[in-house]
Amino acid sequence: MFVVDEVMAAAVRRAYDERGEWSAVAELRRHVCIDDNAEALRVVRTIASWCRSPEASGRPPA
Repeated sequence: MFVVDEVMAAAVRRAYDERGEWSAVAELRRHVCIDDNAEALRVVRTIASWCRSPEASGRPPA
């Protein structure tokens, strides 16, 4: 188990958006040790699908 902070999530999302899933897996592995490709890809897809909450962005909820 590991914790994903906003800096790490942003780096993974940026790699995912700019270069694809496997580049995002490589970026994820720069931050945490995950040896299983399927698990790393699952984590990357989960991080890439996250949206920032209104509270985190400083905007009031709609």
